[in-house]
Parts: sequence; C-alpha cells; structure tokens
Amino acid sequence: MKAFEIEPKLKPDMSRYLVHMTGKDSIKSILKGGRRKGEGLILSQVPKGSESKSFNHQIACFTETPIFALGGFVAISKRRQSEKMEYGVGFRKSYMVEHNVRPTIYLDSHTLSQLFNAFDSVNSPEVSTLINSIKSLAHPLGEAMPMQGFTWEREWRFVGETGFYFNYDAIEIICCPQEDQFQLRSILGSHADTICFVDSWAQYRDYTLHIEHTDSKNKISQSLTRHDEIEEFLGNYEDHVESLKAYREYLLSLQSNADETEKHLQELMKWKQYVDDHTASHCGHFSEDIIYRADFGETFCPDCSREFNEGMAKAMRDD
Repeated sequence: MKAFEIEPKLKPDMSRYLVHMTGKDSIKSILKGGRRKGEGLILSQVPKGSESKSFNHQIACFTETPIFALGGFVAISKRRQSEKMEYGVGFRKSYMVEHNVRPTIYLDSHTLSQLFNAFDSVNSPEVSTLINSIKSLAHPLGEAMPMQGFTWEREWRFVGETGFYFNYDAIEIICCPQEDQFQLRSILGSHADTICFVDSWAQYRDYTLHIEHTDSKNKISQSLTRHDEIEEFLGNYEDHVESLKAYREYLLSLQSNADETEKHLQELMKWKQYVDDHTASHCGHFSEDIIYRADFGETFCPDCSREFNEGMAKAMRDD
C-alpha cells in the first residue's frame, strides 16, 4: 500500500488529499487567480504571528486532515469561524509531493531556537541553504503554550514567493456548502465534471454527532453493568433518553439518505440501459428510432442508414 494513497475507509485518520482551507470570497479569487484560463493560484504569505527576523518564508498551506474532519478547522478556531472557512481546494497527495509540497516539521522551542541560531552562525553556503530549507518547513510545537500549538492542523507547505499555481484538471476536491456549488461550477466550467464537490461542514456535523451519541450509548451500557453507578445513571435518566432519541433520529436520517441514494442509483442504471439500447452498434450514434439492418447484422441510426443507402445508390449509378 502506497502511503500517499491510504484512505479513511482503510485508516480513518488518513487522507489521500491535501486541502487548502479558505473563505467564500477567497476560493473564487483562488480559482480565478492563474496566469491563464483553466489555472488557479493559492497565494503565498508569511504566516500570521511570525516575526520577520525569525521566519520570513512565504508559504501556501494545506492540510492532510481527512475530508469528513475538515469542519474541525471551523469548530476549533474562532478566527476561522469569523472568516467562515468552510471552503477548500483539494489535490491528490501524490500530485502535491511531485510539486514540492512537504509536511510541516513541528519542533519544540529549544530545538527550533537551535535551528535558527545555526542558520545565523553557519559560514558554509551549502549548509546555510540546507538549514534554510528545513527552517521553511519548521513550526513551533507549542509545548509551553496554553493552547499547545497547532499540530492538529496536520499542515503541509509549498514554499515560494508567489504561490502555488495549479491547473483545474489537478483539482480532486472542492469543499463548499451545497448552495454555493453552482457558482463555483460556473467558474470551473467543464472541469467541474471530474471534481468531487463535498459539503465538508455537513459531513463533520454528521460524524461528530455519531461519535457523541456512540459515547453516550457506551456510558449507559457501562452504568448498567456497574451497581455503584446505577444511582448516577438514574439521576441522569432523562438526559440519556433524550440522547438516545436524538441518536435514533440520526440513524433514521442515514436510512433515509440511503433509500434516496438507492433510488437515484436505480434511475441511473435504467437510464444507462436505455442509452445502450438506443445506441447504434455500427455508427455509435444515439437515436430514439434505431434501425436494425439484417444485411449487416448491426444497428444504425436513421441518418447513417440513409447516408449509407444513398452512397450505395450513387455507386450503382456510377457503375
């Protein structure tokens, strides 16, 4: 198994994609920011909070967080809540590695200080270049910070003064609320047909709700098997009942979605069969009035059958 291709269905904390998270206006600017039609640009910038003397690298940031968990970026960060960062552009991880995007290196404050001091004191150009490249990927671990840093972002970086240019055909995922899909599709044109559009915030709510109610169900089970916790369980009985009712509604909503998906699947299969039945085997054209010609043992569309007859008649006249 290739590490860059491991999916959540095999290992839930993994993703085969790297996603740049942003806001509604910014994603439009990103998609329209390229040097030509069909190209986008994620601008590089010095990270907010960095001191220019210690870190002045311009970077474009991505996360390897699984798609269903991207909503955590909004749920955890008040800044991202205010900026409504429910939008994202995602690329296959293997593609990003080929285009010089690398995982961030989280270093404790002592090691990070040593790295910066080594860069400032080294005399060899080759060593200086090497240390600078490592420095561009370094980020504080935050072990002494009240909020313990940002390792949860699972950040990857592209280092460059302008930013990360990409062709539309490299986009694998667009994250956005469902009501904004049409507007973004209109920007992407025909490229949108091969892109997976995901409401990652809705997915996040579904997954976290499932985890929340599963935890509640487990607590109830544990309480019922331990006599010393029966009293506590009875004291919170109404809360447990409401939690299980909400969980039941959640499961019913999943069943409803599954039924609707099955309905669409059956419709697509019927439509595919209809198209196959009305596609001529000889010319490959679709027609409601397909013609079977015994002289060829194949089917023709009316236009091609007529053209063939006219060609045969002309050939006979010429003879």
